Amino acid sequence: MRYADLYLLSLLALQLRLCFTSTCPLVLKTNAQVERRLLNEGFHRDLETTVFLSSPENLQSCIALVKDIYPPGSYVDPNQLRFLKPFGGPDFYIPQMINVETPEHFSPRIMAYYFVRPHPMDDGRWLINMTIPVHFRYHRARSGTSHPLEVGVRLPHPLIMLQCEDVGGDACRALAQLEPCPPSGRDQCEWLPVHTFSTSEAVMGIIPVGNTDLLDTVLVTTTCVTAGATLLILASLKKKT
Repeated sequence: MRYADLYLLSLLALQLRLCFTSTCPLVLKTNAQVERRLLNEGFHRDLETTVFLSSPENLQSCIALVKDIYPPGSYVDPNQLRFLKPFGGPDFYIPQMINVETPEHFSPRIMAYYFVRPHPMDDGRWLINMTIPVHFRYHRARSGTSHPLEVGVRLPHPLIMLQCEDVGGDACRALAQLEPCPPSGRDQCEWLPVHTFSTSEAVMGIIPVGNTDLLDTVLVTTTCVTAGATLLILASLKKKT
């Protein structure tokens, strides 16, 4: 079973458990519809996430948590996200070190948390919209005669949680806790998961893969070019002396 399938099953199990164990109206009656677009081309893209929150509650005092999981073939750069915050980028927390240079087969999945405040819409729903730079890693080269020379990296939809002031009373105590907690403290650690769904498939990035069948050609060409450049340098030095 693919990791993406396991992730979706875990989300379903969590939502079913909440339906049977929680009496919080915010959990039982709030739905989050997630839609995504992958913009631009190549290894460095923009991932646009739009969330429509439907709830009988007033979410004016709420902060939404967008919990994202990036597979090993992709990553986000914390330094880049930190640079974008003064220009409207979201607050975020990534609890692990990210090496932007490692290829896909040496990389772990990445967990990222984004903290966004929903905005009211004219139709009574609440809107979250954010665009995050996402990058794809190089994949291990393989034979072009037996394998396609491109791979798909699937970015699953995120899980949406809420944290609200004065909504639901004692019935709406936190049901989910981030591990590890963000450095800012407990105020960003405890959340209420809400029913998350999408009407579209998860976005997919198509990444080219090197062809090992061309290894000999590349080695011979590189050797010839290097040798020729070396001879030209030596000849130039000899003329000057």
